[in-house]
Amino acid sequence: MTVSRRGFLNAGLMAGTVGVGGGSLLAAGKSTCGLAIGTYGLQSMPLPDAIRLVGKTGFDAIEITVFSGMTGDPASALISDESRKAVRAALDETGLRLCALMADLRPEADDTKHYAQLPKLNQYIQLARELCPENPPLIQTVLGGKVWENSKELFRDRIANWNQVLADQKGYLSIKPHRGSAMSTPENAVWLLKQLGNPRRIKMVYDYSHYALRESELTIADTVETALPITNYVAVKDAEAVGDKVRFALPGETDTWDQSEVLKRFYGGGYRGDFCCEVSSQIWRNNPDYDPVKATQTCYENMAKAFEKAGIERA
Repeated sequence: MTVSRRGFLNAGLMAGTVGVGGGSLLAAGKSTCGLAIGTYGLQSMPLPDAIRLVGKTGFDAIEITVFSGMTGDPASALISDESRKAVRAALDETGLRLCALMADLRPEADDTKHYAQLPKLNQYIQLARELCPENPPLIQTVLGGKVWENSKELFRDRIANWNQVLADQKGYLSIKPHRGSAMSTPENAVWLLKQLGNPRRIKMVYDYSHYALRESELTIADTVETALPITNYVAVKDAEAVGDKVRFALPGETDTWDQSEVLKRFYGGGYRGDFCCEVSSQIWRNNPDYDPVKATQTCYENMAKAFEKAGIERA
């Protein structure tokens, strides 16, 4: 029964790859996956320089962080035509795919705040199209909140409005279960997307660091099986127990689990998108010893080895 169910899920994923969009993360006929990294941990350098560092290091793709105040914020750092041209030039120079924009969109209970948020989503979609008009990247975000049962209906109703914006503007969104937020498991995301009618423009970000080291065991095998049919983006980083807390680490930096297992299970299930290294703010923020160049190199070296161990070619 288990094999049969997995075969059904895998077939469903492959059938759904055509037209998924969002940076062609699940493009029909794509036979390989890519290795990416986000600019979240590269805030100490101008965005074009960060892009060049990522390209020089050897990555295939890049995610740009567009939070308020970050180097990719379209309302400040990338507000001018000149700054956007510089980013496009750096992408062209390096040949990197722009696979995603990392946003911070949290469903708001207050109507005024909610409707003020919709133009921001539209702004991100327009930025995605402007930076990469031939293949705009998806937008990924966590949803915040604290308690799932108290938040899930608000999430459903607010994201339904987001979906209208995505449909009107032809954008793509990927929502991320986060261990510190209300939506914290793949099962939560399955419920939410089902309530929304399984929209083609909204899928899920998978990141095992948010499921590991829980009191009730959430294995790679089980979480991938649940997430596979609704996943269009995979983030990778490590996590380790420090006292009674969980602390994030660079991908491949700990021995808590084997990142190649995540790669193999997604690739074996038909996923042909990018695996994006995330450098958590726990690592770089307020840390005088943090070296962004070294962190970028470490991410690349560790994940390149994981790809090799998993037997997956990159593109």
